Amino acid sequence: MNMVTGIAALLIGRLLIWKGRPDRSGVHPRFLQFEAALGLFPPVVLIFLAFGTVLSFQSC
Repeated sequence: MNMVTGIAALLIGRLLIWKGRPDRSGVHPRFLQFEAALGLFPPVVLIFLAFGTVLSFQSC
């Protein structure tokens, strides 16, 4: 069960990184155009990646 949850958290973190990238002209996605979102988005991504990594290694 931990392995599945870990892989899901890693996939969510990876999806957030992919969706949060600016386009070719440098414009941020619509959900990142607010001041607070630029401060909250990186910790949320790191939480998902760290949580997924710990759960994936813990189940081995």
